[in-house]
Amino acid sequence: MKPTQPKLYGIMAEFDNPSDLVAAARQTHEAGYRRVNGYSPYPIEELTEAIGFTRTTLPLIVLIGGILGGLGGFFMQYWMEVIDYPLNVGGKPFNSWPAFIPITFECTVLVAAFAAVLGMLVLNKAAAAIPSGIQCTEFCAGDTR
Repeated sequence: MKPTQPKLYGIMAEFDNPSDLVAAARQTHEAGYRRVNGYSPYPIEELTEAIGFTRTTLPLIVLIGGILGGLGGFFMQYWMEVIDYPLNVGGKPFNSWPAFIPITFECTVLVAAFAAVLGMLVLNKAAAAIPSGIQCTEFCAGDTR
């Protein structure tokens, strides 16, 4: 039986200076590769445009989650106080929106946080298994020389 070689998942390269990294990233992008990452211990502005980095939709997902959480928290309280179980406490009106502010804020933050975590997992394709054929020595060990 012939031993099989593991499927090539990716290639990792190391560069001595940022200009070489940016030049290699541009050549890789021009060659048609689109799933490219570049890692550096400090930000390199040219690298983001060299690899064709695009903005993420995560802030929009978090914003929508926050708006839905806030509206859901407010209308949940409105429904409970005005429709389901109206109880006159201290002569205040049933729809006393200032009393709804703390819960509305908490629901906004809670649903926005859940949307951020779930959106990140979905956008990062976290459910996809990482191939076992990846081998990295110095990079994974954090070798800084």
